[in-house]
Amino acid sequence: MKFYDAHVHFYSPDLSQDFAVLFDRLKGMGLAGFHAIVFTEFPSDLSKVLKMVPGAYHRYVTLRVLEHHQTPFHLFRRTDGLVIVPFADARFIEADAEQKMKGFWDQGFRGLKLLYVPEEDPGLVLAGMEEAFGRTVRQSEEITARLIDAAASQGMPVLFHADLKRYGPFVEDMVHTHPRTLFNIPHFGSSRKAMSILLDKYANCYSDLSSLTPHMKKEGGSYRDFIRHYQDKILFGSDALIGMPEHVESSVHFLRNFLDNEAIFNKLVHRNYLRFHVTSGPGGIENAGGAKVP
Repeated sequence: MKFYDAHVHFYSPDLSQDFAVLFDRLKGMGLAGFHAIVFTEFPSDLSKVLKMVPGAYHRYVTLRVLEHHQTPFHLFRRTDGLVIVPFADARFIEADAEQKMKGFWDQGFRGLKLLYVPEEDPGLVLAGMEEAFGRTVRQSEEITARLIDAAASQGMPVLFHADLKRYGPFVEDMVHTHPRTLFNIPHFGSSRKAMSILLDKYANCYSDLSSLTPHMKKEGGSYRDFIRHYQDKILFGSDALIGMPEHVESSVHFLRNFLDNEAIFNKLVHRNYLRFHVTSGPGGIENAGGAKVP
């Protein structure tokens, strides 16, 4: 079974990680490629970093590890088979959006990741931008809009984490304003009802089901119905740390058993991912060595 993962954080708490071995293990699972979300810049104060990291991950985060993965292209080259699409995580960027996105493109980044949490999110145990940066929701909207504008000018798709129950109108405005930019609103936007509105209205909007396994176990029928209805607009995403490949494997195995429908499963883990990239960015997707995805 060949599959693609649209939501992997390129972060391994183990600094001794042998990436050649890790990549071989992932290929052995059937993984053909993935979106690698990379912390491209971050504050030198760890306490400020943690204000913009969900509480479940605090125990894994150190400045030393962040620095080790900050420019990961030499690590990408340790595989000759996986197609890796790097996404620049811009949650800490506050200025010079256009210049920085151009720099990310020149380095080899082919997507933008945004964690849009302008206020505290108790569910994620995340302090949010107001506390981390001392700015208002309006200011966070303006900075986020500039980052999306800059990504759109480079032809980059946008992985846009946002709670649609709280910030749906702003997210819709961004999707509507950039019809040629593909958006992945992960986690079903924390609201299937709100997510369905965007999926119905906008051809450039997708979602992924990363981190939704506990909810899918509790409400299996309604989640299956949602996935069946939007089977052409949903991507598989594990939300795994690259240093914990077992989470990729367990997530894809759960989804296959959960759906019990091979045709829909194949769309989520394979066909939709490739279509997403055929219609976003110049020239499709390629890995660090230049190998194209057909």
